[in-house]
Amino acid sequence: MRKLLTLLAVLLSGISVATAQTRTITGKVIDANKQPVEGASVLIKGTKMGIAAGAEGTFAISAKTGDVLVISALNFITKEVKIGSESNLTISLVAQLNAMEEIVVTALGIKREKKALGYAVSTVDKKDLELRADGDLARVLSGKAPGLNIMNSSGLSGSGTNIVIRGISSISGNSVPLFIVDGVPFNGNTNVQADFTYGNQTSSRFLDIDPNNIVSVSVLKGLSATTLYGEQGRNGVILITTKTGSTQKAKNKAEISVSQSLFANNVANLPEYQTHWGGGFDLSLGITFFSNWGAKITDPPAQVSHPYDRPALNAAFPEYAGTKYDYKYYNSVGNFFRQGLVSNTSVNVAGSSGAVNYNMNYSYLDDKGFTPGNGQIRNTFGVGGTAKLSNKFTVSGTVNYVINNVSSPPTSPSFGSSASN
Repeated sequence: MRKLLTLLAVLLSGISVATAQTRTITGKVIDANKQPVEGASVLIKGTKMGIAAGAEGTFAISAKTGDVLVISALNFITKEVKIGSESNLTISLVAQLNAMEEIVVTALGIKREKKALGYAVSTVDKKDLELRADGDLARVLSGKAPGLNIMNSSGLSGSGTNIVIRGISSISGNSVPLFIVDGVPFNGNTNVQADFTYGNQTSSRFLDIDPNNIVSVSVLKGLSATTLYGEQGRNGVILITTKTGSTQKAKNKAEISVSQSLFANNVANLPEYQTHWGGGFDLSLGITFFSNWGAKITDPPAQVSHPYDRPALNAAFPEYAGTKYDYKYYNSVGNFFRQGLVSNTSVNVAGSSGAVNYNMNYSYLDDKGFTPGNGQIRNTFGVGGTAKLSNKFTVSGTVNYVINNVSSPPTSPSFGSSASN
């Protein structure tokens, strides 16, 4: 009898040891729509052992029966699951409604609930920005935030953009809002360069900001917002947080994301031209005029002298001396413009190592305008990170380097001729 009890105790001990053995638990984290939750955190409760779910929401972790898995993800309610005899789990998370949408960034990176603020604020996240392939951040924001009036100075690639919040508030000064990029004031004024040869050429520093490197944009409105930045914020404040300047904790493993966009850029509309009458005086230049009304176009077309067939121009254009061409309608304006093409490529590397988070971003923009001779090529490189030195000290920094080359043809040229009485 004693031997039998001893054998039974040994068997029960073996079963207990076998039960407590660690095994690999696999699973998948999904949402209410059965879509995978990428990057969900899976942690064994009471320990520091954990792992992040992959792109398809799958994970594999070493645990034993009786352990409790704590599954959490951004914008989802944290869930606990006790491990039983199963080795494969499907975990469904419930979305946490209005969790992050009510949190906005104010001055100095301070986060506040939107309902607790005493002034109006609008936010634009990176998903809305990445849907547009335009290289100008101001144009990307067009139609994304209420009360934001965005006016393009021209249709040329690389031209400037004016931004006004809630209308013009001054008749003597400018109404440009204050721009803060990663906590640093940014000059958002539009530069105007005008002369007789190149006409009015405008540009702004918005061209140096890569929309693909932005996490969120907050627009602070009203006079109450000026208390955060003083007199400089009297026209409102636009806060821009980039990926390299974001303090959001990255995933343990380094992740590389590549985005590519390509779209065509054409002239929106052109004036309608009549095709029955030609230029004035059979397209011949007068002494001090060039008439806009000429003879009726016939079929077959008549032959007229070339406008460059003039004694004063024969030395510069001898090939046109004595030449003639058909007096008919030419679609010169339509043939002048070309097919524009905008290509934008962005590469982002983000990760963390212990208490250090890092983020690097590179983008290349090739904007070929619809006007011949117009284009923009931009190379943007940014690197940033945060390091938690202790419970009370955190160090963060960002570096951005931009090479921006904008080419533009002459517009509205004038050679300043003078006459005497």
